[in-house]
Parts: sequence; structure tokens; C-alpha cells
Amino acid sequence: MRQFTTITFIFLILCTACTAMRTTTKAKPTKFSINHSSSPSSRNSNYTHVCDASRYAKLGLNMSDFSFCDSSLSYKERAKDLVKRMTLQEKVLQLGDLAYGVPRLGLPKYEWWSEALHGVSNVGPGTFFDDVVPGATSFPTVILTAASFNESLWKSIGQAVSTEARAMYNLGRAGLTYWSPNINVVRDPRWGRAVETPGEDPFVVGRYAVNYVRGLQDVEGAEVTANPNQRPLKVSSCCKHYAAYDVDNWLGVDRFHFDARVREQDMEETFLRPFEMCVKDGDVSSVMCSYNRVDGIPTCADPNLLRDTIRGEWDLHGYIVSDCDSVQVMVDYQKFLGDTNEDAVARALKAG
Repeated sequence: MRQFTTITFIFLILCTACTAMRTTTKAKPTKFSINHSSSPSSRNSNYTHVCDASRYAKLGLNMSDFSFCDSSLSYKERAKDLVKRMTLQEKVLQLGDLAYGVPRLGLPKYEWWSEALHGVSNVGPGTFFDDVVPGATSFPTVILTAASFNESLWKSIGQAVSTEARAMYNLGRAGLTYWSPNINVVRDPRWGRAVETPGEDPFVVGRYAVNYVRGLQDVEGAEVTANPNQRPLKVSSCCKHYAAYDVDNWLGVDRFHFDARVREQDMEETFLRPFEMCVKDGDVSSVMCSYNRVDGIPTCADPNLLRDTIRGEWDLHGYIVSDCDSVQVMVDYQKFLGDTNEDAVARALKAG
């Protein structure tokens, strides 16, 4: 199960400050319509943000009854209002990559999982192609682009990818949250996903992360705001997989069971440095914790790695998400502390 903070859900979906790029379009019916009605007429409208008065009217609700739709309030106040209206069961249903929404509050479903390593991809269920949008630009693989050592190019590619992502979102064929880039430092060429990453040098990997994330996220003219928790995002980026992770399945060792034994110096200088740069310099809005353990502790359950480092020392302005079913992996594969499903979820949430 993947975790996120409700305030980020508000930030990105409910009252997204990306409305500077907002359009309301007429599109063919798609599975990403945020309307809850099943009538043909309602499926023809694709609203690009939740708090749209005409959308609430179609749902038979009065938008003014919900303070979380009051744009004069801060994001924190709006998130607090939304959360206090939810039952415990409704909150739980928002904790996966598919957030089920709360129809009685006008809160729609949302699929968090989309990918954009070197172009908008349909790998994640949050994005799809069809006859209206048959495909998106596929740029060279990351390891090839990184070999150019051209930082402005890395940012330009990110800008082009996010422009296409926003266009697809406006047409109801993509989300706003992209779990990219992959900034794992490559230590072994036998790792099958090396082409996804910027390579073996921690500094180059970090600079690639900063520029690609800035290209994806930054709205021109609003790169810096007085309150960094409220700056507008073009789309949300995610630096992954944190941390000390570069094995899928090799000679009987797989990513679900792998325990990385890392010296403190190597951890700081090699495996954490790109993520620190991504958070501090790139102001990324999300970090994904990985499947593996580090010195015996699952990364998604380690308060030192998550709460103390990402949120505390680096001051992340956003949310931490687990890799696909990483919390379940803690229970089923790693048998960490004999946790039940509920124990593992609680441990991950408390860790950050």
C-alpha cells in the first residue's frame, strides 16, 4: 500500500495551483472522468479540478457548503476541513495508489500512479493512450541523456514532458502525479534497470534529478514562493527508489528480500546524496521509499531515513510514497518484527 499526506492530495488535486494552465474541455467519455454520475451527459465533461461549482451542481451538492473548496483559506486549513469530514473508513480508502474518493463530499477517485522517466508513459494505471491521444514523445533513455552532461537539456526535456502531461490531464487521459525520475546510483551493470538512471556518479545523478524535477514541476515565474508548501506545480515529480537500491533479481537475491549493508560514509556520499539534492535543490514534491532493507530495517519503516532525514533534515515539501506493495512486502517477504498488515501500515505511517 502506498502512503501520502492528505494535504498533498488537496495541494495537487483539489485546489491545484496549476490552474494557471487549467482548461475545461469536451472529451469523449473516459475512465478518468471525475464525475460520479453514470449518465452519458455527465461523462462528456472533463473537469480539470475538483472544486468547480458547475461540477458540484451536477452532483446535486452546493460547493459553498464545503470549506475545503474555499480558495481564500490556506491549503492547511482546507486539508484540515476535508479530513475532519471523513470517517475512518473513508480515510483508509485514500491510502492506496487508487484513492477511492468520498462521493458524499464531492471528492472523486484519483489514481496516483503515472510514470514519466523519459516521456509520459502508460505503464502506470493513471495514464492511457487511445485514438484521441495515441502516444507521447519518447525521449532517449535516461542514461543516454545523462551522458550529454547538459543540464539545460535535462530541464528542457522535463518541461516538454510535463507540458504533454498537462495536456493529457486536461483531456482526461492522465493524472498529475508522476513517479519519476529514477535516481538510484548504479553500482553493478548487471542491474537490469540501469538505463532508467543517470548512471554511477552521485553528483551527476543529483544534478540530473534537480534539473529534470524542475522541468517537470516548475511553473514559470512561480519557482520560488514565500510559502514553499503552497507553490504551484505544473505536475508532481517523485524521486525514487530511496535508498541503497539497485538489485531486482540476481543469483537468488531479489529486491523484496535484499538487505543492503552499507557503511555510513558510503550511505551519505553515494546513496543519499542524489536524494538530498533532489529534495533541497530540486524541491521535489515526493520521494518513494524502496522494497529493500538497509542494515536490517525496511526503508519504508525507517524513521531515521524518512521522518528524520527526508522530512526533518532536508525539509521535504510534499509526500512520501512506498513502492508498489512495499508495505505488504514487509509482512509477507521480510517478516519484519512479525508485523500484521495493520502493524506494518501503522509503522510506515509513523516512520514518515
